[in-house]
Amino acid sequence: MESVFGSRTEQENLNEGRKDSVDGVIVGIPAYNEEKTIASVVMKSLDHVDEVVVVDDGSEDDTSRLAEKAGAHVIDHEKNLGKGEAMKTLFQYSRQKGVRAMVTLDGDGQHPEGEITNLLDRVLKGEADIAIASRFLSRKHKKKVPAYRRFGNKVLSLLTPSGKAKNDEKNPLSKVKDTQCGFRAYSGKAVEKITPRERGIGVDSEILIQGKKKGLDIIEIPATVSYEGDTSHKGPVKHTLSVIGSIIRYIETKHALLTFGVPGLIAFILGILMGFRVLSRFQEYGHFPVGTGILTLLLLIGGMGAGMTGLILHAIINAHRRDYR
Repeated sequence: MESVFGSRTEQENLNEGRKDSVDGVIVGIPAYNEEKTIASVVMKSLDHVDEVVVVDDGSEDDTSRLAEKAGAHVIDHEKNLGKGEAMKTLFQYSRQKGVRAMVTLDGDGQHPEGEITNLLDRVLKGEADIAIASRFLSRKHKKKVPAYRRFGNKVLSLLTPSGKAKNDEKNPLSKVKDTQCGFRAYSGKAVEKITPRERGIGVDSEILIQGKKKGLDIIEIPATVSYEGDTSHKGPVKHTLSVIGSIIRYIETKHALLTFGVPGLIAFILGILMGFRVLSRFQEYGHFPVGTGILTLLLLIGGMGAGMTGLILHAIINAHRRDYR
């Protein structure tokens, strides 16, 4: 697996750092070409914590310089690796510092830094391991989100097997409603247990999937968000497809037999049943049903192929499990 610390400078930045924050809490910001907003985000975040870490993911503008001038500790990626790699760097940095909690937010100024304390309180009080600033718990906040984003998030939230979360307004456990919001707080326990692997924007979904698997408690808190200028670097369709691809890749990696083996077995059984029907019709009418015969053959071959793929992937993943840590 390619290291996120591609150069000596990045590794030195990570190891040196600034003095530990007094309360053991940091704000982490993955950033790419955010020179217009990054300084403001850093300074406002420093009103709530003692250390802000910006991972400049190969920006082509002055993001890194302005973030450092505003008071952030900056870790530079030599080239653009993707939000997932930036998040991986933040988790590694936080683990090395032994933080009590880490808050992550985007560098585009869409998240209200003033709500950092609300997220941190829930984590530091032990109410949850992951606190998500949800845009969809409050009708007032929900209306501020563009319609296409509401639709895309609903689709992605339904597809993300993130388990149940506490709803800050109603308390009963319910499915996570905002799986794509990057404004979150993580407990020290979550920082230790979660290791992002997804390189792209699907990392937010992957983190929740990992959290569910590792038994971490999740809570959603109503939060506002600003979409002035809509500074997203990817269009809604590309974003949605990218996240769906990430979810599929994660499930394939973790559940190869379920992803390939079960569908393959079902297809093979259907092929056998259709094969009996083909033979029955041939004996009864004396002619071979070509269309049904071809479909039968495809089901048998496809089923065997999928089943073998599942078995092979399962064996490879188990044999190289250390490579996925």
